[in-house]
Amino acid sequence: MFVNKKTEKLQEQRENGFNLIAYGTEITGDISTSGDLRIDGQILGNVSCTAKLVIGESGDIKGNINCYSGEISGTVLGQIVAKEMLQLNRSASIKGDIEATRFIVEDGASINGRCTTNKSLSLPSHLPEVKLITYEKPQALTE
Repeated sequence: MFVNKKTEKLQEQRENGFNLIAYGTEITGDISTSGDLRIDGQILGNVSCTAKLVIGESGDIKGNINCYSGEISGTVLGQIVAKEMLQLNRSASIKGDIEATRFIVEDGASINGRCTTNKSLSLPSHLPEVKLITYEKPQALTE
């Protein structure tokens, strides 16, 4: 049997790392990783993951997502591209277009956007621009 060295190297990279953004963590800026990524916190920026991306129920992303495969239980405001399978669990809330090779959508998941399947999907080399929402915290009242 023949082994493609490029595919073997990508598989090895995906198996070597795991990243966690815990509940209560807020990050403003783009995130890029070649390892698995689980997000339970809030991200204001684009997320690129060449392995598996998991967004927990408390996970909140405002930005575009590009991943190899994904499982979403939280909230996403932005475009999602998954090279392989994308699973939307019942608590998922998506506002944006989705493109993946395969979908699994549980009853109760909310999608407000177009869904497209494409067997020859590849991850884009760059992320499209996303207009980020800015928000100012109110100042404390003084007596």
